[in-house]
Amino acid sequence: MKVCGYELENENFVTLREASIVCSMEELSKIIAFLEFVRDKHEKAMSKTDFCHSHYQDWDIKWKPENTDLIVISKFK
Repeated sequence: MKVCGYELENENFVTLREASIVCSMEELSKIIAFLEFVRDKHEKAMSKTDFCHSHYQDWDIKWKPENTDLIVISKFK
């Protein structure tokens, strides 16, 4: 597993040594539900593509632009 991100106000993709998620129990439950959705979606895409990605902002209808997006990228080959 590799955790990456972007520098604030920049397009430079960097590997993170550590990532912290500060959230409420309700938000944690939503993240878990999102990851379960992603697992199912990406498993279905495995035989059709080299990789798949999903954005939390596309999944959560209450997501706001000032919130952080969580992107899960699965490489299959």
